[in-house]
Amino acid sequence: MRIRSLCLLFTLGIVLVLPGVGRAETFYAYLTGAQEVPVVATSATGYARVFINESTGQLTFTVVFNGLTSNQTASHIHAPAAIGASVGVAINFGAVGGTSGTISGTTTVTPTQLAQIRQHLGYVNVHSVNFSNGEIRGQLGIKRPVDFDGDGRQDMSVLSFPNIAPPGVAPITYWNNNTTTGPVAAQFGDANTDFPTPGDYDGDGKDDLALYRAGATAGAQSAFWIYQTSDGTVRYFAWGLNGDQAAARDYDGDGITDVAVFRRGAAPADQTTWFIRNSSTGAARVEGFGLTGDGTNNFDVPIPGDYDGDGKFDLAVYRFGLSPSNNFVIKRSSDAVITFQPFGNFTTDYIVPGDYDGDGKYDLAAARTGATGTSPMIWWILQSSNNTTRTLTFGRSSDIPTQGDYDGDARADIAVYRPGATAAASSIYWVLRSFDNTVTATAWGVGGNFSVNSFDAR
Repeated sequence: MRIRSLCLLFTLGIVLVLPGVGRAETFYAYLTGAQEVPVVATSATGYARVFINESTGQLTFTVVFNGLTSNQTASHIHAPAAIGASVGVAINFGAVGGTSGTISGTTTVTPTQLAQIRQHLGYVNVHSVNFSNGEIRGQLGIKRPVDFDGDGRQDMSVLSFPNIAPPGVAPITYWNNNTTTGPVAAQFGDANTDFPTPGDYDGDGKDDLALYRAGATAGAQSAFWIYQTSDGTVRYFAWGLNGDQAAARDYDGDGITDVAVFRRGAAPADQTTWFIRNSSTGAARVEGFGLTGDGTNNFDVPIPGDYDGDGKFDLAVYRFGLSPSNNFVIKRSSDAVITFQPFGNFTTDYIVPGDYDGDGKYDLAAARTGATGTSPMIWWILQSSNNTTRTLTFGRSSDIPTQGDYDGDARADIAVYRPGATAAASSIYWVLRSFDNTVTATAWGVGGNFSVNSFDAR
């Protein structure tokens, strides 16, 4: 397969405020005939990006469709309805005709409609002459991580590193298997100093190539380096110190990833501290939350997510070994209440939060490894929609969890990355698609690569 190359010619600058982007929550829908009710046999596809400004009630939309069987006649948001249900029109997007095209514009949204969309109870339909009730449809959900082409599906991404010892520069090559544009290769960063921090830092609806560069010595200034898809420039944020852990997410709910780090204290009993730069205001947020531990037998790790469904990522840690041990500890952004929920096991589990049941809230989840590398991996998911635990065997213990929405149905899929047996052998992404419960295996990368998709597993 032919690989397209990105030539990264960039401009450096210290950024105080990101210019020219809307401050709005971002929602996506990936559109297919299989999601229609009843199912429509069509090869047409599409996607919708919706930006909503809660304070002004403004909704800005872009809908792209391709390959309809006949001319497009209408497009809407329908709400409230879950996957598999149908309901009347809530917001009209209009028509441009043709079998392929782009619809864009601005309209208004009510607080009730916003709440429904946050709960994943809104879907986008594109109607055609042949299918007046809708030819392609998709459920709206928050932006998927590692979505470099912005179509509402998580892409597969690996990094390759040349064997150049520090202080030499070991340039990182991104190999992205984008779901709409195909394979893309891009060189950016230094493997001896950098760690990937995927996110949409410029608010254009697509993930940027982003890295967190640790300072040269203990306590030295660290920084985020971000190659923006919107204008092809590189932004630089001096943020954090050597020893901090990157924790960039959208904490202020404006649809833009905030640069952030998680800092442990000097002593086991010290509180951990979150340093967050709110993209909506440019202001720093500094908040103590979590415990340091001894770093080996007991410690907290950051697991931010939108656990309360308000459109903002909550501060959250998983507590390994400390009292109370094996707990999800979450500070809800909606009301600042701190909750403790025992779930998982210290010695055997990966912590893999995500919205597996599609209700707009992150679920507590753990992937349990067995005694050997070939032992099955068992996934335990406490579903926020009904407070029941789902268990499922998928993958093997030597795999790396890479949960995410690969099929575009606004639910996290159970997924693993299986590294090749040798440095040059093919690696495989195995995905259990939540929409149709089928398993896909995609060869991407080789055994010596690092999977960017594993960024949200601890």
